[in-house]
Amino acid sequence: MSQTLYLCATTRLAQTLRGAVPGGQTVWRTRQALTVGQWLAALADEALLSGLAELPGGLDPFAERLLWESVIEASLTEAAPLFDIQGMATSAAEAHALATIWQIRPSGATLSDEARLFLGWQAEFVKRCRSSQWLDQASLHRQLIGLIEAGHFNLPPAVVFAGFDRRTPLEEYLAAALTARGVVVDDAADRLDEGSAADGAGTRRRLACPDSAAECAAVAAWASAQLAANPAVRLGVVAPDLAGVRDRLEFALDDILHPSLIRPDAGEVARSFNFSLGRALADLPLIRVGLELLAVGAVGKGRGKVEQSRLSALLLAGGWAAAEHEADGRARLDATLRRDLPYFTTLSALIRQAERLAEKAPPLCPQTIAALHEFIATLNGWPKTLRPGEWTARFRQALKALGWPGERPLSSHEFQACRAFGEVLDGFGRFDALLGPLSFAEAVRRLTQLCRQRIFQPETRGQPAIQVLGVLESAGLAFDALWVMGMNDDLWPPAPRPNPLLPAELLRAAGAAHASAEVELDFATRVHARLLLAAPDVTFSYALADGNRILRPSPLIAGLAAAAAGPVVGEALARQLAVQAGIACERRADALAPPVAEGEKVSGGSWLLRAQAICPAWAYYQYRLGGEAMEEPVEGLDPAARGTLVHEALEAFWRDVRSSQALAALAPAALAQVIGAAVRQALESFETERRVSLPERFRQLEAARLEKLLTVWLAVEAKRGLDFTVVACEQPAEVEIEEIRVKMVVDRIDQLADGRQVIIDYKTGAAIDIKNWAAARLTEPQLPIYAALVADEVAAVVFAKVLLDKPGFAGVADEKDILPGVQGVGDDKQKIFDPAEFPDWIAVVMHWRERLHAVAREVRQGVAGVSFADAKALQYCEVKPLLRLAERQRLLAEAQAKGTG
Repeated sequence: MSQTLYLCATTRLAQTLRGAVPGGQTVWRTRQALTVGQWLAALADEALLSGLAELPGGLDPFAERLLWESVIEASLTEAAPLFDIQGMATSAAEAHALATIWQIRPSGATLSDEARLFLGWQAEFVKRCRSSQWLDQASLHRQLIGLIEAGHFNLPPAVVFAGFDRRTPLEEYLAAALTARGVVVDDAADRLDEGSAADGAGTRRRLACPDSAAECAAVAAWASAQLAANPAVRLGVVAPDLAGVRDRLEFALDDILHPSLIRPDAGEVARSFNFSLGRALADLPLIRVGLELLAVGAVGKGRGKVEQSRLSALLLAGGWAAAEHEADGRARLDATLRRDLPYFTTLSALIRQAERLAEKAPPLCPQTIAALHEFIATLNGWPKTLRPGEWTARFRQALKALGWPGERPLSSHEFQACRAFGEVLDGFGRFDALLGPLSFAEAVRRLTQLCRQRIFQPETRGQPAIQVLGVLESAGLAFDALWVMGMNDDLWPPAPRPNPLLPAELLRAAGAAHASAEVELDFATRVHARLLLAAPDVTFSYALADGNRILRPSPLIAGLAAAAAGPVVGEALARQLAVQAGIACERRADALAPPVAEGEKVSGGSWLLRAQAICPAWAYYQYRLGGEAMEEPVEGLDPAARGTLVHEALEAFWRDVRSSQALAALAPAALAQVIGAAVRQALESFETERRVSLPERFRQLEAARLEKLLTVWLAVEAKRGLDFTVVACEQPAEVEIEEIRVKMVVDRIDQLADGRQVIIDYKTGAAIDIKNWAAARLTEPQLPIYAALVADEVAAVVFAKVLLDKPGFAGVADEKDILPGVQGVGDDKQKIFDPAEFPDWIAVVMHWRERLHAVAREVRQGVAGVSFADAKALQYCEVKPLLRLAERQRLLAEAQAKGTG
């Protein structure tokens, strides 16, 4: 066995063959199993060490793309910023590899512009490689095979090509060279794992699933049933689009096979499944934090503006400074950051914010701020440009100043990730000749690219029972049972994607990878035939829909018998898994919270009663428990801020112009002057309260918007038939309802000539609901609270729709003609209050009192169930995740399916 070399199609197959135990043997020699690239790399090292041949330095894929970027950018000159250079370099590198491997030589006058452009790039690429003694991987492999053919190297007596669905011309060239040297070359057409069933006997079926989520659930249920029947079983799951379903499938497998590992501290506990698809090093949390810290520091050395969300993410992330000890302080600093700093801010502004807060209270996170100070001081001592190798030490210095990778001991996976990151940093200097001197920001960008192309897979101990693989990684492997998912016609066979830089007809003639539908069909047919023989029991599944899109099965599984039903996790098995996991499942009704205790203060004001009327759980979580959503910074002004400016401008206007008579007395020029003064006062007040300074041009645009809006709205006010006097703006009020103290602020109170009041609430949004005022639950209670429980003589309660499009009043009045467009309670055109139930204004007010007391009584009694009439009414609910709506809908659907709902 040791005299035979196994050249494997994939690294996973090579690892499997090296670890395989020959049947019936207790002592054996490990197979010599390598990929073609690994073996040729070993031969290259041998040639260099022995002086056998003068080989150029091999370019790794990243270095090759960098060289292509340089070539392409130089050819485009001034137009380079208009193009995606990185994408073009990737396509050019792929085209060059295809041309080398498949011996494609574009020529002739009929070439496309893209092909002619590529030939120019290729010539320059080859020229630069020769001048610097470099060689791309495909060309290096061809040169090494030439050395084999010429009689160099000591070769094994036999070579087995294992797991190749189809060999490329380069691999055929290698096989021919080996044969010419007298090596026995064999194709491992049968299974290399002992005990596999390669005779085709067994069960083959196809299963239709409603969607991808149901398909993942079926795979997880199948795996749990197989393991319950035989814990030693070897299972395989293969997916053509493994990257697309990975997270969903991993969650499904975790939920069924390892329900107890849902805790965060169990993230690295060994599972019974393993994914062949690793993750980019840059996407791992600890490495992502390190790279982002460097990237933020690279923007003006900590003084340049970045999105506030980036600083928030870093504050809430672990892995640097005193992340664990100061987690609470960092979270509180983040809350003030969101509230007080603009959308684009700086690292220095964050530090000043923390120091400003420390003047009035104990510092929130002193070690974090000290680390940021040291970080900025470190950056300030650096030169503007350095070579990649020189940046390596400075990157480490900067991360050390920040306390990266954190204060707590690293887990096994984190330690491996940091070690891989260190290897990337150590190798950064090999790009000195390619990249030359770089700025700090450009060096960080290149380092991030390098980490993004480095795939990280933590070491797996033992051999998990379930292997989750892509179609290529499954080559040559055998299982006791296999599930192939994602067998839809849009994924399998895969769609052709010929390289745009090479003539399509030459690619098709050569049969190059991905060149045409025929090539992809041939590849898929070969893989499909292999998968059919990979296990005695094989299931192929596909989804019937993706959202509103109808999906179809792959034609390659059309001849298989349809499965009667998909596997499900039965109640008995679910209970068994729960017991094994140590989970005690208990159902509890959560519709009733503790009643309001004597002396307990409940915040929220009229919003508390509004939330209780819409959904009692909303009111309980947000106003009694104090849950609230974090503020989301936006660039410029968000709708709430724009509404605040409108309120403040109208308040400033009516404090100056106190009545309808004063409004009517203003000439157009004078009215414009008063409006302008009110807008300026509103903007100044807004900037003072928010501690922000709006850009001058933005301020001018916002002032113009407000002036136009107020002009349109005051034209509506001028059409009111009854004279009025504005007696209050932003009037605070307080009332006790069922021992619940409710505070609120009324936007405006007008007094008519007969002494009655009109209560006005400004609305700058188009959606206004007043129909609920006649319902059992008042979802807009503020105006009814004031009219029914605070004021004595109210003639009308209305919303003022301050809009450029269709401005006007919406509400209800004691009688018609008090306000334009507002009907009286007894009018025929009034459609809100049924005359039989609400014959007059007093009946409306009594209804409001009764219903407001009923809702407040619910709050006092602790009614806190998740019940609502319309999910759209939860638009402004800040605690929606706590309502667990999706889970409740699933439980309701299950109950209805069983006939119990």
